[in-house]
Amino acid sequence: MDIDSFFSDTGPLAGALPGYKLRRAQLDMAHRVQQTLASGGVLLAEAGTGTGKTLAYLVPALLANKKVVVSTATKTLQNQILRHDVPLLTAALGRPIAVVLLKGRQNYLCRRRFLVFRGQGRFRFAAEADLYDRLERWAGATTSGDRAEMEDLPDDYRPWREVCSTTDTCWGGRCAHQEDCHLQRARRAAQRAQVVVVNHHLFFADLAVRSSSSAEVLPRYAAVVLDEAHHLEAVATRFFGAGVSSYRVTELVRDAARLPGSGRGKGASAPLEAALADAEAAAAALWTRLPRTPTPLRLRGAVAEPGATFLGELLLALGHARDRLAPRQEESQEVEALLRRVEALLADLERFTTDPEPGEVRWLETRGKGTFLHAAPVEVDRLLGEHLFGGDHAVILTSATLTAGGSFAYLRERAGVPDGADEVCLDSPFDHGAQGVLYVPREIPEPTSGVFAERALEEIARLLTASRGRAFCLFTSHRVLRFVAERLPGLVPYRLLVQGDAPRERLLEQFAADVHSVLLGAQSFWEGVDVPGHALSAVIIDRIPFASPGDPLVEARIERLQTLGREPFQHYQLPAAAMALRQGAGRLLRRLEDRGVVAVLDRRLVERGYGRFLRATLPPFPLTREFAQVEAFFAPPGAP
Repeated sequence: MDIDSFFSDTGPLAGALPGYKLRRAQLDMAHRVQQTLASGGVLLAEAGTGTGKTLAYLVPALLANKKVVVSTATKTLQNQILRHDVPLLTAALGRPIAVVLLKGRQNYLCRRRFLVFRGQGRFRFAAEADLYDRLERWAGATTSGDRAEMEDLPDDYRPWREVCSTTDTCWGGRCAHQEDCHLQRARRAAQRAQVVVVNHHLFFADLAVRSSSSAEVLPRYAAVVLDEAHHLEAVATRFFGAGVSSYRVTELVRDAARLPGSGRGKGASAPLEAALADAEAAAAALWTRLPRTPTPLRLRGAVAEPGATFLGELLLALGHARDRLAPRQEESQEVEALLRRVEALLADLERFTTDPEPGEVRWLETRGKGTFLHAAPVEVDRLLGEHLFGGDHAVILTSATLTAGGSFAYLRERAGVPDGADEVCLDSPFDHGAQGVLYVPREIPEPTSGVFAERALEEIARLLTASRGRAFCLFTSHRVLRFVAERLPGLVPYRLLVQGDAPRERLLEQFAADVHSVLLGAQSFWEGVDVPGHALSAVIIDRIPFASPGDPLVEARIERLQTLGREPFQHYQLPAAAMALRQGAGRLLRRLEDRGVVAVLDRRLVERGYGRFLRATLPPFPLTREFAQVEAFFAPPGAP
């Protein structure tokens, strides 16, 4: 079957989807994807919201008779593909289609680790033990081992880390549970499938592994579709870097202590016991002496905690543990796996005993009770040029936001896209002139003003009064978010849902259910959120989302551009902010019947010279600076 017939008004898709109408932009994108799958190469396809881009690449992928990996950034899009698009295409084609979802290994229950934990696991809190009863019942009944089946399991449920599959603890082919391993079953299904859906983290983990060894995480593929590809640089930076956390050291020492002959049980080995005790003490001292910082702290040299050398002592103790474990590695798979973990941890820690390499940035971060050391490449364009675009597979990058200021230049440069890559920019089917308004207050102070938060609060309150709730308030700063969240309840009568008060998906469910509610969120709500209909009629953004120049990675990239004689604001900071701003504004219109107001409480969008570039990236809503026009937009039909 050809593409035109499938998408025609009388084709299979129309027969399976009531009310279907041919969308020219969707058909055009499907043709471009089909051509890329057939001839190879790279395609950049920006498809505005409402285009129907997932079907525009899934249909050619299914008709191409090739192995295709589809990688997404959010669970929302994965769920849409698996729960909506695949059943729809199955009905349209009249046959089952081989599409499977493959997740990272830590999403799957490890049978061996679960049995170990059941026999000797301990709980720190009563709530952990209460949840464990449900976890144990699920573990005995599940056929997939996917933790997503336990919808009420908190993201931070600590015992899950002790029963899930991890690279460090996997025994591979020598595990007694290899044949019924949940992860291996999922990977075998991925081998058989024609289309494998993954997230960006798993895809780039595979890419990083392939770049440094002959191993692989994903099955071999003929093409990859990277949806939500505006995340490309950020995710690649993480996976081509390295890091160590206090949790990683603690968990290794804990698991080593459970080993027979560790010195903390019967059959103790005194040298191994001493090495473990020394490592535990040195690690605790190291994390205590390193500064705790509310924002990431750049490391311009080796890690050197004041007045001590606990990092050196930790390396020495881990070296002793390695030397005690090495002669015993034939003893069991558990010893061998533990030895690999010690060696990997030593290699990563030793990295921080020297100054950063040229082209590398390092930083220290504290989150909750954890301390994290990071190392990452300043730029990933060459790495992606070699490992993503340098193979013989077709690569399709798509998103609603790939351009900045109407050009793909920023993405091409940052992601190392080859010069010969094809481009297509497909307009949204929305009538922005009739469906929405862009409002920028005239009287509000600039965000750098000391009174900005107070004035933003006042502006948000009167916007919510005009919209009768039904709004997302998106913030670039958690500080301003909390300021508004604390004071807004006395100014508006609508239910307020605040990021952090409940899991993200639960907040979105409550928002959709309560039509006049208001959701206050930061970064995680700027994208990957789809709330169609009247429940979301206003998106209020506090300021242009410029990345902090004090962020270690941003700072290093600014320095890199300056050494090349290029202007960082024009070539990096401004395009990045433009794409982020467009993502936030894109939450408003999700269906043809939606309408509403995007309010940006940042006068620089209009009054600074770079505002024109930013507005050229936004959806083409008519601009107003008059609040009376916002009130008129929300006024009921026929009102005086």
